[in-house]
Amino acid sequence: MKPYQLLAAITVTFQFFAIRGFAQTTEPIPAPTDFEVYAVFAESPPFIDGNLDDPVWQDIPPITTFTQVWPKDGAPATEDTEVRIAYDRDNLYFAFRFYDDNPDLIRAKNLERGGRNNRDDHAYIGIDTYLDGRNAYLFEMNALGTQDDALITDETLNYESFSWDAVFLSETTIDDEGWTLEVAIPFRQLRFPEGEELEFGLMVSRMINRKNERVLWPAIGMEYGGSFGVLAAASQYGRLKGLKGINRGKNIEIKPYLISGAQEVRPDLRDEATDIDYNYDFGGDLKYSISSNMTLDLTVNTDFAQVEADNVQLNLTRFNLFFPEKREFFLERAGLFEHGNVRSTQTFFSRNIGLTDQILTGARVTGQTGRYSIGLMNIETGNGMRDLFGVNSTNNTIARLQTTVFPRATVGTIFTNVERPDGYNRAIGVDTKYRFWSSSQFDAWFTNVWDNNTLLNDAAGNISIQLENDLYEGGTSFTSVGENYRPELGFVRRLDFRQYSANIGYKPNVDFSSIRKFYFRTSYDYFEGQDGTLQTTEFSSSIRSEFGNRQSFEIEYKRQFERLISDFALRSNAIIPASDYTFHTLSAQGRTDEARNVFGSFNFSTGQFYDGNRTDFGVDFGFRQSKHLHLEGGVSHNIIRLPFENGDFEATTIRTSILGAISRKLFARALVQYDNFSRNLQTNLRINWIHRPGSDLFLVFNTNYHITGDNEDLFDPRKDFILNSRAGIVKLTYLIMI
Repeated sequence: MKPYQLLAAITVTFQFFAIRGFAQTTEPIPAPTDFEVYAVFAESPPFIDGNLDDPVWQDIPPITTFTQVWPKDGAPATEDTEVRIAYDRDNLYFAFRFYDDNPDLIRAKNLERGGRNNRDDHAYIGIDTYLDGRNAYLFEMNALGTQDDALITDETLNYESFSWDAVFLSETTIDDEGWTLEVAIPFRQLRFPEGEELEFGLMVSRMINRKNERVLWPAIGMEYGGSFGVLAAASQYGRLKGLKGINRGKNIEIKPYLISGAQEVRPDLRDEATDIDYNYDFGGDLKYSISSNMTLDLTVNTDFAQVEADNVQLNLTRFNLFFPEKREFFLERAGLFEHGNVRSTQTFFSRNIGLTDQILTGARVTGQTGRYSIGLMNIETGNGMRDLFGVNSTNNTIARLQTTVFPRATVGTIFTNVERPDGYNRAIGVDTKYRFWSSSQFDAWFTNVWDNNTLLNDAAGNISIQLENDLYEGGTSFTSVGENYRPELGFVRRLDFRQYSANIGYKPNVDFSSIRKFYFRTSYDYFEGQDGTLQTTEFSSSIRSEFGNRQSFEIEYKRQFERLISDFALRSNAIIPASDYTFHTLSAQGRTDEARNVFGSFNFSTGQFYDGNRTDFGVDFGFRQSKHLHLEGGVSHNIIRLPFENGDFEATTIRTSILGAISRKLFARALVQYDNFSRNLQTNLRINWIHRPGSDLFLVFNTNYHITGDNEDLFDPRKDFILNSRAGIVKLTYLIMI
């Protein structure tokens, strides 16, 4: 049985019949407490327009007890907030009234779905449907009603978490009392246990941006990890009760696409001749709720033409660069599949799938049953649909299982398998994680790889403990990566080492001039080879200050030792000879308030670099002209001076981003990038029209020009431009919900 057939069989075994019911309430509605709130059944659901004049809202006791987490942890909110909650068989409804003594100062400029709502006044809704205290759904809305959403996994929230896209409704109004927000979240977007009466974990949060003030219900303190940490602390959520008779249904979503476009490419960089291809295609995705807590996703002839371009990175190190995943199919519940050290030694890294071949078809099952979180993924890749399940295709299988052993503690396992026409690569890993004492954590994992080339059979692992609260932090870790450790579906930045690490920090709140918090941190890393030979040591110490107006400044000192056992090619014609090197670096960086109309940041470092010197500086800037136009950009420049042939050179990257928005349904982003290593000028223009919720029309234009010239000067527009490639693509998707 091939892995994709096994996945289909497992999918069937998880199917359950939906429970349907009907709920009404005639009993008095309990008033919210610091930890509990009751949802009220709506005989007539509210009309989602941002106005709170619907009859259902009039008699519901609101949540009003919001507490600051920043800038004054535990203090009452400086502005009043009211939240009311209702539901019917299909949706969960929220009504927010955000009072503001100065409504003219409300910040509201982002219209791009999934854009930077954190720069505006905004609100969060966190829902832990399984009451496991580990995982939750997070919904974000700014004062214009612009949406974003995230999946919290193991009480962890980062920027990658926000790549999930849910279909829900939100509308706002700004008036002379502040602003109001109405939200409707379909139950079909959530996964939850079986049962006639349900209870969810709940967190609601408000950000008053100009005051840099975040308030929450229930009260969750800074000891749970700062701004993002308190949002992700699902173990501290309050309780949402009173949900009865929810319509579970089959919840089938079909999302077909049509695509057409043309591409012109210069196949030989030594001449100017180009080839032009015209093409069209179709495919689609299907999402099926096998049960209320288990989801099947299918994709056929997958295309990612609408995915935004990567930022240009120049590699001046000996190790691999990391480029984050941006493709929608891999992003939902991506946190469930995480195993290993993120961005360093990952057992599974979805970006490796479809890197060279086309994704022909794929299936994924994710969900939770009782204490168990389950993830299964099977993807077939090849050169075209003619290869599907044939001898020339490659099959990629990932299986993930986690279970809660006691509150805030999990153990799990992962299995990855690549079956190629010429061989296989398999990895099995185990891991455990335990959160305790607010944001303290113990982690351990181990992975072994088997390959048809037995020389690549090797292992890696890590064990770490980090003790942390709102004032102190400290920890230690040990990581070991074998010389030949190469999980084909993983990401490994560095091979053949044992790393011993320690860190300590002190982060007091202060009231010194405009400074509100200091961070003092020191860390030490010791790397040796698997044979015990010293490779690298790194010592760093830094001081960071955060101001009440959202500005920050940091200085850092670093001492680094590097032992090169072989020559290192910094670039093709600049070779650093094998030897021992010690260098010292001093750096500084600062940032202004990104929520202002004009903002920026800088970084500067200077010091020794192998047998020479290196100076780096960078400047980023931004201008929010209005809700319709945002400009951002940056320049990064590296000056290298080394005492050998071709050792003196400069590296520069230039980036400009322009966001134009007509409304929350129609916006465009242009990204222009240049670096003097490749001497390529790249542009990516993406226009997105959300013609109905969950359905998009994308217009994408990409160009790549090479700038001729033999010198290493910075970008000079007077030089000739030679076309590398350009493409124009139209992609239409349409979400059908059954």
